[in-house]
Amino acid sequence: MKKALSGTDSKRLLNECPTVVGMMTSSLESGGSWDAAVRMVASEGPPLSRKLFSSIVRKVDTKSSETMSSCVSDAMSELPESAAGYRRAVHMCMAASESSGQDERSNMLKDASDIALTAVKDMGDEYGASLNTPCMTVFGIGILVPMILMSILPMLSLGGMMGIGTIDKGTIVFVTLALIPAAILMISFWLRYTNPFLIAEFEARELRCALPLLLAIPLAIVYLSLGGGVDELVLFTLAPASVASLAFMWKDVAEDKKRAKCEGGLRDCVFDMGSRMISGDNFESASSGAIAVRIECADAAAAYSRELSLCKGDAVKAVARSIRPISGDVAVAFADICRCSRRDVTDAGRLAIALGRQFQNRNHAWRRLEMNLKSMTDMMLATAVFFAPMVLGMSVSMLAPLSQIDGFAGMDGTAAVLSVYLAELCATIAVLMGSLGSGEGIRKMLWRFCLMCPIGQIIFCVCCGIVFRCLRA
Repeated sequence: MKKALSGTDSKRLLNECPTVVGMMTSSLESGGSWDAAVRMVASEGPPLSRKLFSSIVRKVDTKSSETMSSCVSDAMSELPESAAGYRRAVHMCMAASESSGQDERSNMLKDASDIALTAVKDMGDEYGASLNTPCMTVFGIGILVPMILMSILPMLSLGGMMGIGTIDKGTIVFVTLALIPAAILMISFWLRYTNPFLIAEFEARELRCALPLLLAIPLAIVYLSLGGGVDELVLFTLAPASVASLAFMWKDVAEDKKRAKCEGGLRDCVFDMGSRMISGDNFESASSGAIAVRIECADAAAAYSRELSLCKGDAVKAVARSIRPISGDVAVAFADICRCSRRDVTDAGRLAIALGRQFQNRNHAWRRLEMNLKSMTDMMLATAVFFAPMVLGMSVSMLAPLSQIDGFAGMDGTAAVLSVYLAELCATIAVLMGSLGSGEGIRKMLWRFCLMCPIGQIIFCVCCGIVFRCLRA
């Protein structure tokens, strides 16, 4: 496994550690054995951990290893040093499974959870600090280089100033529209590849969300046939197509946000459910009541109550049908709490409180990571929507009074070239922002692009037009 895991994969394995510890805690606290806990992770755990523990289970089942504990120890010893927190947390869970007292086992599992969360927090701090250089590079490439190429360099060529001869317009356009976006895109893909917190994956079916953008083609034909200028071509073609795409994706994006909000509410319900069970409620009434009091979980509460009625008391099946489509780890927690409640409701309540506390700690760690990334994402968003359109628009306006000077190597269509570049910048920044944190799929990247592109085009055209009107006045 040490050779099989790259540096990035070992960090992503560490990111899965709190989920793995939570699943093991759920299994062990509900009365399961260490063998059952390992097999649960092998069948229902996060991707990399599922692969790791599946190989462990396969070795035990084929008698390649004598015991589950020894096989787990061997596998953990082969992990690279970057996954040391994962190794320590799993060893702590294994030690907890061998403890005789319930209180001792609970304390050891809590220590394992703390080890996992601390390791993820430290990795998050390191990851946030590592983004400064690439993000500032994108900021410089995205604004300064096009401004120099499209405005300052032509002005320096005036009359042979500073020894600069005639500017090759084709080369400047190629660099602006091809090389610069390609460089930003390469940085974006590199950040995505090395992102230890990446969860989202690209799905080909989400490409259908880009179909409304094809409306820009007939809009461009109509616009040009009516005598429209090329400087505003992107504004009056791609911007309306982006708005159409937003309308097309609105329902899916709203459902994703609703599901994410509901998942957060379900995680908070686990602690509340434990308190209700310790107070004397059974699993069915405690879980139903905890979910029903949360507004964001209204649909989940209705579905859960309906499944409880249809499954005729089989709460585990009801959880699988109603809760699992929303959150897999919460469904696992609910199912283990349900099984534990069949032996002792009070112990099941304690298990629910322990798992609820773990969910809360994980949410706190994730919010901390999001806050570390917020300054980066805000700067990238402002670059594509405000700073780049404003700076480049004002740069274009500087060429207007100089265009009357003999020998000025001005460029016809500068505004048109930069408007196309700004659309490309919005696309590359959308990919960049979708590569940070847990990552985003194609649909969310398209959604962000369609939000940024019209605003950026409007700001660019306004900045160009303000100076033109002032000169005419």
